[in-house]
This record gives sequence, structure tokens and C-alpha cells, in this order.
Amino acid sequence: MNTPRPSGTLPDYATALGLALESVAPLDEIERVPLSHAAGRVLAERLAADRDYPPFNRATMDGYAVRSSDIGHVETFRVVGMVAAGSAQQPDLAPGEAARIATGAPLPPDADAVIPHEQSDRGEPVRFTISSLRPWDNVHRRAVDAKTGRAVLEPATRLGAQHMGILATIGCASVPVFRKPRVALLTSGDEVLPPDAPTVLDHQIRNSGQSMLRALVESMGGQLGAAAHVLDEQEATNRAVAEALGGHDLLVTIGGISAGERDCFHAAFEAAGVETVLRGAAIQPGKPIFVGRARRGARGQAVVALPGNPVSVLATAHLFLWPILRSLAGLQPALPWTTVRLHAPVRANARRQAFRPAIWHRLAGEAKVLDWAGSGDLIHTAAADGLIELPIQAETVESGAALRFLRWCWVA
Repeated sequence: MNTPRPSGTLPDYATALGLALESVAPLDEIERVPLSHAAGRVLAERLAADRDYPPFNRATMDGYAVRSSDIGHVETFRVVGMVAAGSAQQPDLAPGEAARIATGAPLPPDADAVIPHEQSDRGEPVRFTISSLRPWDNVHRRAVDAKTGRAVLEPATRLGAQHMGILATIGCASVPVFRKPRVALLTSGDEVLPPDAPTVLDHQIRNSGQSMLRALVESMGGQLGAAAHVLDEQEATNRAVAEALGGHDLLVTIGGISAGERDCFHAAFEAAGVETVLRGAAIQPGKPIFVGRARRGARGQAVVALPGNPVSVLATAHLFLWPILRSLAGLQPALPWTTVRLHAPVRANARRQAFRPAIWHRLAGEAKVLDWAGSGDLIHTAAADGLIELPIQAETVESGAALRFLRWCWVA
């Protein structure tokens, strides 16, 4: 198969992303938040068990606590008491004795196994219907999960529901987490109006990008600060960029980065001292993508300039903004790509890697590329589950081809 090269000297996606990430350093600023506010945050310190887990030998089911060595030698067992979950008192067991026990309750000191009720006649004395029993059957042994002082959560863990349970288990009511990256957002364009504009003329559009980026930044782990819209006027754009860089870790812009006379962001970045890290990539949509770095203070700020068309915003935010935000937040930048089979043939791009919104048929392991009218057609993405990556090639990509698929950040 004849595989064309990327257009001009623009890098492919993998190379472009590598360049973009070279200038990004984790924030490394730690704050403590209440346990109730820690879900979704990134853990900043190693946390250890404050005691053995479990802290005692516990029954894993309702039944009878016994000495395992008695089974097969004793026909009937005298029942000497009941141990409930949370009980601080356990009866001593002599040979030939058993104690009723509830799931989660601590074993009596001389017991080393539990026999379920279903394997007994529940009498007093009780007979069991088994002829052998191994030590520690049906027992969750002390310290098998973690010994005192053993690390149970590592730094750079994004805290999910199970981690919240572990934090509660070890008594961590105040959780050390990395500060969320603070993001400023600037949209641009004389033709762009707010969503609630009372009148929209035929040559005007509503600002879909700002609403979309607000949701994307939050889903990607950032914290949106300032958000503003600027007209296609150079001095106003220069002021807006300079103001947005102050007090934020990352500036994201939409539109205004092509080669037109009224595309003002590149000149504004230069005026603000932003160094170019990446300018353009051989991808579709999103060819004009820009990544830069403002050398201000000890760390500086990252700049990500996205193209103006809404599908370009959606795609390039996932491909570049997401890994950059992950890096700033202290996570590994790698995205959760998976491999799927192409459901039906689709035309590729002979010069650029195409990233197309697609429906993922998870059970079948397939993805179907949606018909679109170009990167301005946001409505066609309504049914999409994520982006599928198409190779650079002149030929049609045939059904059954193994391709990479990236689910949207809010469901990944």
C-alpha cells in the first residue's frame, strides 16, 4: 500500500504531542481538602495504613467459629455463645466447642475457621455435615490486606470511588491533593455572539466553543477561571492575552490562529513573550493547532490555541489539551486509547491523520465513523462516543481494519 507522507514539514500527531508535552511541568503545589471533596482529585502524597487491615481475624459469613482440628474427630459441638459484628467480647473455645458468629465479627481467640450455617443442623449441640476443614477457611485474616505502615495509596492516583473508601478506612479526613490547574479561556471572532443573544443574523453564529470548553476543562481535571470573548482587533487581543496569562497556569484560546489578516492571537502571543513550542500538525481537523509557553515567574504558563471550528475544538482539546492538563495535574499524560475494528469503509486523508467522531459498538468491538459535513458540523457529533484515528493514506480504510479509538473525556 502506498502511504503518503504528512503534508509539508508538519509533524504527525505523536510527534506533535511529544513536542507539546516537553514544555509542560507538573504544578507540584499541594493543598488539603476534606474527604467529602476529594473525589476526582489527584493524590499528592503516599498514604499508609494506620493499623492492620483487617485489624482482627474476621468471619466472612454467618456460621460457627470452631477449631479446625476438631472437625472429623468430634461429632457434636457444644454452642458456648454468639459473637456479633462489633462485639468486643469473644468466648473462649475449648476443644469440642463452637460459637455462633456473624459475618464481619471477630473470631474467638482459639478459633481458626468458620463453618457456614448451611453445613450444620443448627442444633444445640450442633452437628456439622462436613468431615474436614482447613485452618482459616471462611476467615479474613488479620493484616492480610495491609500491615500497619504499609502504603495503600500512591501519589499521582486520581481518586475514584474505591479510593474514597480506602481514605475513609484509614481515617484520612483531610486529603493532600495537587492543586487543580487554573485555566483561562479566550474565544474570538467578530461573527460570534453569546448563546443568549436575542437576535442572530444569517452571517453570525453563537459561541459554542466557550460552553464546550467549560465542560471539557472540568472533565479533564482543570479549574476554569477567567473566560472572555475578544473581537478580531489586535490591541484588544493583546490586552486580553496579557491579562489572561496573569494568575493562571494555562491559557486556552479558540480561533484566530490561521493566516488571515484578522487572526490576531499569534501576534498577541509574541507581544506577551510566549515561546512557540508547536505550530501546526498534520492532522484533520486541527491543522493550525498551536502550543506555547510564557516564561513568567518560576514556572511560566502553558498556552494552547485551538482552531475555531467547533469539531476542531472538540478534537484538538482531546488530543492536546487533555494530556497537557493531565501533566499539569501530576498524572501521566497518556490517554486511554483502545483498539477497535472499523465497522464500515471510510475515506482517509492522503496528507493528514484524520480523527473522526464515531459511535463505539462496545460489545462488537467495532466503531462506526459518522457522516459529516466538515469541522463546522458539530451537530453530527451528538451520537458520537469518541474519536477514531485514521491513518494517512490515499486508499479507503476498509471495514475490519484495527484502529485506535479514544472515548470522550467525560466517559473515559
